[in-house]
Amino acid sequence: MSYLLSLLPILLLIVLSLTRGVKVAVLVVAVVTGVLFFYWGAGVPHFFGALGVSLLTTIQILMIVLGATFLYNIMSRNGLITQITHSLDQLHPSKEIRFFLLAIGLTAFFEGVAGFGTPGAIVPLILIALGFEAVLSIAVVLLFDGLFAIFGAVGTPLLTGLQIPVGLSDEDTRHVALLAAGMSVLAGLLMLWWVFRMVSRSHGELQHRRQVLLLYLFIAVPFLLLAWFAAELATVLGALTMLGLSVLYLKQKGVKVDLKPWLPYAALAFLLLLPRLSGGLREWIGWELAFEDLFGTGIRATIRPMASPLLPFAVVGLGVALLQKSKSLYLAEPLKKMLTVFVVLFPSIAIAQLMIYSGVTQPSMVRYISEMLSGLGAAYVVFAPFVGIIGAFITGSTTISNVVFGASQFETAVALGIDPVILLALQLSGAGLGNAVCLFNIIAAASVANIQNYKAILSANMIPTVLAGLLVGLLGFLLVAIA
Repeated sequence: MSYLLSLLPILLLIVLSLTRGVKVAVLVVAVVTGVLFFYWGAGVPHFFGALGVSLLTTIQILMIVLGATFLYNIMSRNGLITQITHSLDQLHPSKEIRFFLLAIGLTAFFEGVAGFGTPGAIVPLILIALGFEAVLSIAVVLLFDGLFAIFGAVGTPLLTGLQIPVGLSDEDTRHVALLAAGMSVLAGLLMLWWVFRMVSRSHGELQHRRQVLLLYLFIAVPFLLLAWFAAELATVLGALTMLGLSVLYLKQKGVKVDLKPWLPYAALAFLLLLPRLSGGLREWIGWELAFEDLFGTGIRATIRPMASPLLPFAVVGLGVALLQKSKSLYLAEPLKKMLTVFVVLFPSIAIAQLMIYSGVTQPSMVRYISEMLSGLGAAYVVFAPFVGIIGAFITGSTTISNVVFGASQFETAVALGIDPVILLALQLSGAGLGNAVCLFNIIAAASVANIQNYKAILSANMIPTVLAGLLVGLLGFLLVAIA
C-alpha cells in the first residue's frame, strides 16, 4: 500500500494537470501530499520545516523572475526588443539561413537571459514575419528551446532545481551540467534533422543544410565548453558567440548590422560573468542566509540573496531606463507575474519537499518510489529522461520538473548502484526536452501568434521529442556501461 500511496501525488498531478489545469492540480496535490505526509508518520515540526525549505527555494526563483521580467519590460517598452528582432534582417539574402539563425540563436539567447516561456512569446513572431507558417514557427522554436532550457534563465533549472534540493557539491553539479549539455547537443543534431524535414515539407527543399549545420556548431561548441566552467552563462554566452560568429560568416558586403540594441544584454552577461573573474567578489556575493535547524527538526534551509541575478538585472534595467529616458519602470507587470508564478511554483515545490522530508518514522515517499523504479534494473537508465520530460510536460517548467523528480532520480541511482551524476544529467536533459511538448509553452506561444491550433503544434513536436528522449536515454545507458 505504501508503494501505491507514494505514487499518488505524481499520478494525481498528471491526471489533474491534463483534465483540470496545472494550477488546480498543484493546489489539490499539495493538500493530498500534506495529508500523506502525516500518514507517513511525520509531525507538525517537520511539516513546517519542509514548507520553510519550499518558501526559500520559491523566493530564489521569484527573484530571477522579477529581474528577468523587469529588464525585458524596460527594453520592450522602449523599443529595444523590436530593434533586436530586426537587427539581423539584412544579414543574408536567404530566408532559410535567417530562419535557422534566428530560430536557434534568438531562442537560446532569450532562454538564457529570461527563460519562463519568453522565447516562445518572441521568436515565432519574427519567423512568421519572414513568411513561415505559424504552426511551423512555434513548433521549431519550442523544439530548439528544449535543448537550451536545461540551464534556463542563468542556470536556474540546474542550480535551484537540482543542486540545492538534492544537495549536490559544486563539482558534481559541474559534471551534471557537462553531461547534460553533451547529450543535449547530440540530441540537437537529431532535432535539426527533424526540423529540416518539417521546413522542407512546408516550404520546399532546403538549399543551405551545410551552412545551417555550421551555424548550429557555432553555438553547440561554446555551449558545451561553458557548461563546465559557467553553466549559468552557457546559454546566453553561447547564443552571443553564435550570433557574433554568424555575423562574421554571413555578412554581405555593404550591409551594416546594428548591434546597439544588444548592448544591454551584453552588459548583463558581463555582470553575471564578473564574479567568476574576481575571487573576492565571488566570496562576497556567496554570503548565505542559513537556517540550520528549522523547528528543531534538523532540516536545513538556505538562501543566497546576493548571488541571485536579480541585482545585475536591476542594474542593467535601471541603466536602460535612464539612457532611454523611460517614463516609467513598468513594475506592475513583473510584480503581477511574480504573484502568478508563486501560486503555481510554491505548491509545486512544497509537493516535492513534503515527499522528500516525509521519511521520519519510515522511508520517505521518494524513497519508496526509488525502490519501485530500481526494479527495472539497468534498463531504467533508458527511461530516466522521460521522467524529466513528463515532469516538464506536467508542471510547465524545467526547474520544477527537476525539483519534483530530481531527488527520486538520485535515490534510484543509489539503489541501482549507478553514478547519480549520470541519472541527474538524464533528468536535466529530459526536463529540458519536455519544454517542446509542454502545454503551457504551446498555449502561450500560440496565443501570442493568434492561432488556436494547439493540437497541431503538440502533434508536430511529440515524435521528435520522444526520439530525442530515447537517444538521450541510450547515451546514458552507454555511459553507465563504460563507467
